[in-house]
Amino acid sequence: MNIHDYTVLLRSLDRKALKLVGTAIGVYYLSVFIYALRWKLVLEEMGRNIPLSDLVRINLSSIFVNNVTPMSRSGGEVLRITWLSKKYKVPVILSSISIVYERFSEIIPILALTLISISYFTANIILLILSLSLILVLLWFKWDKLIRLFIKLFRLNLKENELIPVLELKKKTRLNLAAVGLSSLVWGLDMVRLKLIALVFGWHPSLTLVAVISLANLVFGLLAFTPGGVGIVEGGLTGVLLYLGVPLPLSLSVTLLERFISYGLSTVVGFMVLATSGGMEIWKALR
Repeated sequence: MNIHDYTVLLRSLDRKALKLVGTAIGVYYLSVFIYALRWKLVLEEMGRNIPLSDLVRINLSSIFVNNVTPMSRSGGEVLRITWLSKKYKVPVILSSISIVYERFSEIIPILALTLISISYFTANIILLILSLSLILVLLWFKWDKLIRLFIKLFRLNLKENELIPVLELKKKTRLNLAAVGLSSLVWGLDMVRLKLIALVFGWHPSLTLVAVISLANLVFGLLAFTPGGVGIVEGGLTGVLLYLGVPLPLSLSVTLLERFISYGLSTVVGFMVLATSGGMEIWKALR
């Protein structure tokens, strides 16, 4: 799937479809803004007041770095940590903890997304609700162990006393509710974006089917070892759609448009922001 494929696809769309594409793009960047807002709230709770506009720029730049480096979602996190350290003198440990906590706050919405996806294949809603409730209880009582697991996954070399700030975040109810709420909103917007993309081609998938697509997109992105998941995400998402009974032309069209927004356009925008916001030197230093 190259630039020519995207060009042909966009030229084939009528005015109504292009409006839907524009709305889907707007929803994507609204999600980026919400991510930055969530990060700001976490940093403020840690005593660091960073301008929201700068956090938006850092997040946009990190998307570009993620898209051009192997192992999705890794290089961009290093850029975020380094940027805060160099420009705002935020200790690396503190910014690392803020990012770990951010990711941790996504567990609940991702679990909810998983259960909604499962409901596409089974009608036992009561069992799903009970499963989610049990998982939430376990998350609460196993908070410390899960945080330590996240730190290992992020390969952060934190001493026991350095873990205290993030472990103490469990007691900050308002922050926890805000972080989980904003994370849930982002994943809700992801489903809205996918629904809009489907509507571009006159397809009306159910909520549960959209959840399956969203979850598949996440899983392939996390497992991909190529820059931005190129090839793996496209092939995987198309394969899932085909498995779900979506015709090949529609599967390819939805995949192409989704990747145009989440990979192609985000890479271009991210690079422009990186180049004009003083982040280029930071990125070069990381390389």
